[in-house]
Amino acid sequence: MRDLSYPGRSNVLAQNGMVATSNPLSSLEAINILQNGGNAVDAAIAASAVQSVVCPSATGIGGDCFAIVALNGKDPIAVNGSGIAPSKANIDFFIENKINEIELTSPHSVTIPGSVHAWCSMHEKYGKVDLKKVFEGAINYAQNGFPVYEVEALAWKEKEGKLRENKNSKELFLRNNRSYKFGEVFKNIPLANTLKKISKDKIKGFYNSDITKDMVKTLNELGGLHTEEDFYNQKTIFSPTISNLYRDRFKIHQCPLNGPGIIVLMMMAMNDKMNIDKYAPSSLERYHLQAEITKVCYEFKETNLGDPSFNSINIEEILSDTFIEKLISKIDINKVYNSKDSYVTSNPETVYLTVVDKDLNSVSFINSICHGFGSGITTSNSGVIFQNRGVNFRLEINHPNVIQGNKRPLHTIIPGLVTNNNNETILSYGVMGGQYQPIGQSHVLQNIIDYKLNIQEAIDLPRIFALNGLLKIEKSLDKEIVNNLEKIGHSISIVENAIGGGQCIKIDREEGVLVGGSDPRKDGMAIGY
Repeated sequence: MRDLSYPGRSNVLAQNGMVATSNPLSSLEAINILQNGGNAVDAAIAASAVQSVVCPSATGIGGDCFAIVALNGKDPIAVNGSGIAPSKANIDFFIENKINEIELTSPHSVTIPGSVHAWCSMHEKYGKVDLKKVFEGAINYAQNGFPVYEVEALAWKEKEGKLRENKNSKELFLRNNRSYKFGEVFKNIPLANTLKKISKDKIKGFYNSDITKDMVKTLNELGGLHTEEDFYNQKTIFSPTISNLYRDRFKIHQCPLNGPGIIVLMMMAMNDKMNIDKYAPSSLERYHLQAEITKVCYEFKETNLGDPSFNSINIEEILSDTFIEKLISKIDINKVYNSKDSYVTSNPETVYLTVVDKDLNSVSFINSICHGFGSGITTSNSGVIFQNRGVNFRLEINHPNVIQGNKRPLHTIIPGLVTNNNNETILSYGVMGGQYQPIGQSHVLQNIIDYKLNIQEAIDLPRIFALNGLLKIEKSLDKEIVNNLEKIGHSISIVENAIGGGQCIKIDREEGVLVGGSDPRKDGMAIGY
């Protein structure tokens, strides 16, 4: 149990349904759906739609999503709602036009939004209540407004400059040429109208309609290669999860590539073999080894992984004892491993949420427009701000993640799920924070499984992130540990705010109780009934 002499949160307990999101309005809407006949899938889509309105810096219908849907008693299913590159976006185009980098605010950074297609596909496959009902909350907040929360206001302020660069973004997302402040009411009426059309016409309403024309026209006017056919060709992929056993009792599930969930499985396999649980949860050794595991896994990720439709990737080989031992051999308890091959192209933002309903169906769900306010490009008429997920592509010939028409980039967003030996879901969880997510997931899982921390404690524990030659560290980490990490050879960077965020729901099947936690690093909350 947490030390009550310090500020903190208690775990949230319930027996009939639980939601954890990074905004109270989306948590409340999901509970509303659950209490009015909806299941976990309906509630998760409703919460995600609300977040696309109330958290515009991190997510929106111009972005992507991934999910793991685990209906009670059935195998978990991975949902890939990531978008494809325009068909004309081939490496030759960038070479011929002497484009050496995909800029954050370039129309070439905009991949086809995949979220709406995935929401509608998930609802058609698993939903119970009408889609119009699912979208009601989001439409209400877009039409009538909502007060901007603290962390969201901070993110808004940080991206004022980006929003000023685009005429449509400036008009819609700035108030008197400045960001919306904490407590001010923001409306997005064009988005409300778009959501109404989607709730009525579903996939066609976004991917084959006047909204499609508005999106394509907006991007083409800025030099984008997008066509209406590209939007029409967007598809959602339903597949089995990839998984691996941890401590012989916990089956960790991830979405397959092009998401980086395989990295979580690699990291946890390394933790297992190295017996890192012999070190204290907050110790020099634990944090040092976590940084080293990150670097060797990211070296592999950034040089070998990409869209499996365009690359041959052997998952069994990657998770084999031989390969995991090879990675471990690069790590020294007393030294720092350095490799520029582990450097990433960008470090974006996102939102994660999870829902468990009364029948113990669970949804682990993550949505994003990539960097803060995405590309900064907003449509002329439909209130859609586009993601800039294309910055995750490489402009390197023969690289597995090189840009190519209809290809999905190597992604950052990953939902997580854990089942027991009876194939029953026991944890639905995720960690936000761009490239931090695989480390964040392994950090939280270790906290719960190895260190026996409760859900909220596991989320709260201080974080580090080895990124592009620096070891980023939260201010809350013990100063003695920080000093000793520097002595070993880490280049320390104390972050101004926090590293990522997260949500988790534990299903205690023995007691029939749901235990929820939500990260204080964000605006959100867990709530149950």
